[in-house]
Amino acid sequence: MDESATRAVPSEQAAPDARVAAATAHWAARFTANGTDYGDFAATIKRIGRWDDWCREWGVTARRYEDVAREAEADGKARTAGGAWRRAALAWHWGKFVFVDHPGEQRAAHERAVDCYRRGAVTLEPPAELVHVPYAATTLAAYLRVPARSAIPEAPAPPVVVMVPGLDSTKEELQATAEYFLARGLATIAVDGPGQGEAEYDLAIEPAYEKVSTAIIDYLATREDVSSDLIGLFGVSLGGYYAARCAAYEPRIRATVALAGPYQFDRDWPSLPPQTRATFQARSRAATEDEARERAAQLTLKDAAAMITRPLLVVGGGRDAIVPAYHAERLAKEAPAAELLLYPEGSHGVTSHAFESRSRMADWLADRLMAVWEAWL
Repeated sequence: MDESATRAVPSEQAAPDARVAAATAHWAARFTANGTDYGDFAATIKRIGRWDDWCREWGVTARRYEDVAREAEADGKARTAGGAWRRAALAWHWGKFVFVDHPGEQRAAHERAVDCYRRGAVTLEPPAELVHVPYAATTLAAYLRVPARSAIPEAPAPPVVVMVPGLDSTKEELQATAEYFLARGLATIAVDGPGQGEAEYDLAIEPAYEKVSTAIIDYLATREDVSSDLIGLFGVSLGGYYAARCAAYEPRIRATVALAGPYQFDRDWPSLPPQTRATFQARSRAATEDEARERAAQLTLKDAAAMITRPLLVVGGGRDAIVPAYHAERLAKEAPAAELLLYPEGSHGVTSHAFESRSRMADWLADRLMAVWEAWL
């Protein structure tokens, strides 16, 4: 039974509660930058009066796109169907991404997001291939996308960018950014790591995320369609912290972009949005908020920063209310091979300047990976 059906629905719209207002303020630009139409965002938010309504109302938006997808499939319009399935998946994702108050409803929405995206993945250009990366005693779900091979017969397989989600993002949400890398000839693999996406129900957050990058690169070495000798890494938000960790401890990564990543995650704990703190508590398997903050303190670059000797681009936003700019500034100061790219008016993840920042990050990685690839021709 749908858990949301057991809760009362308000008879008339009231002013949004604090959590709805906070979610809207912090993440509006993120929703639209990553593939949700502004009209869908505005209409959905308008229907939400209480935080308890959040997941259910995003589900209403998602179901409308599911209907569009099925109708298009019945008419033989595969491309329209694929786009609708992906929009449905994003709506389900926004419904569940920090909605930990009702775990049953949250997980049901996530499963719908995963299913819808898989239905639409084949019509992406290039298509997104669902792969599974061996990790510990299990596997991690990932989407691998590889550009069309060069017209030069002897051309080597393309470089590949490992894409790392944050606390509440997933491999599906990262595809909007993946388009920038793919357009520059780079393959991408976006992975749901421990505490993320499909792995969030079975594996707790892993502070030493370099263990995950090692498993991913080992997997890439088994593929013939990408070059495991030319690997870049991109991480956003908490994934920006993970990216910097990987740059310090996994020597096979040639260049890394850390976007909006914390230097130490507990430093701004009291000022984090309530749902972010609750989400970290759930995905770190902490019993209490105090324990969650203790575990957040384990996510630190204090020892790792000085060990980053390969190119690192640290990107931040001057108006980031979740990970303030001083985190990026400190990492860039302590990492010997770092460059700092700070957008003074940038929001969290610089989604307020999505085209400009994503183009700059993609150009930076392409400059460091494609130059080597071209030298091999």
